[in-house]
Amino acid sequence: MRVANEINRQIRCGVTMSVQMSWGVSKRIATIYENRATLALRVSGVLHKGWVYISLDEGRDCYVITLLSPDKKKVVSVRDEVYCEELGSVIDNLVERKEEWTDEEYEKLAMADSDQKMK
Repeated sequence: MRVANEINRQIRCGVTMSVQMSWGVSKRIATIYENRATLALRVSGVLHKGWVYISLDEGRDCYVITLLSPDKKKVVSVRDEVYCEELGSVIDNLVERKEEWTDEEYEKLAMADSDQKMK
């Protein structure tokens, strides 16, 4: 639980609350994944809908981010060697918004995603 709280704190240090809210987090769970202390987030972002597992790799003093399908049966993507200062922005780039998108591109995609969720 202590590690999950620290992960959550480090995410908050790297991105604004509005960015975090754009991920559509509906659950936050402290768990163990692949023998590592992990914070699991259920998200509904523009780029990814499902689970984000943020696991502490104590040996390398960094994080492993694993994207899982909504049913947790399929690993969608894995990003390792993520350091605390980049944690929030890496999650945002995986879940909500690619870095190379302009504001206009993102706004258009976000509105379409929002409309789809309302149906």
